Amino acid sequence: MLNIEIKRFIFIGLISTLINYLVYFFSIKITSNISFSSFLGYSSGLVNSFIFGKKFVFSNLSKMNIKLITKFLFVYFIGGFGMTFIITFLSRFNFNYQLSWLVGVTFSFINNFLGSKLFVFKSNKKL
Repeated sequence: MLNIEIKRFIFIGLISTLINYLVYFFSIKITSNISFSSFLGYSSGLVNSFIFGKKFVFSNLSKMNIKLITKFLFVYFIGGFGMTFIITFLSRFNFNYQLSWLVGVTFSFINNFLGSKLFVFKSNKKL
């Protein structure tokens, strides 16, 4: 079960990450603002992650409610804040903005899978 969830999370994550990156890439070209572009890109991928993560990845059949959404947003806020912090921090040392983004998104991926699996969409089944 965990193996399937990881594969599905990666698949949905890749789609969300593509959305994230495309919005980030075009936004940074337009605004030249790394922090804003990172936040905007992350938010765009967030909607996709929730919709498909709930049912497709973690087979969570519970009704959508404010508690579930709040928990999801909390986990992804930590991932998004961490990602934005990493990108901004590395850019101050003249790291390439694309490399900075890759490091940030790696942190975000790990945070978001574990947070979703163990906190947001957790089931009573053992890992």
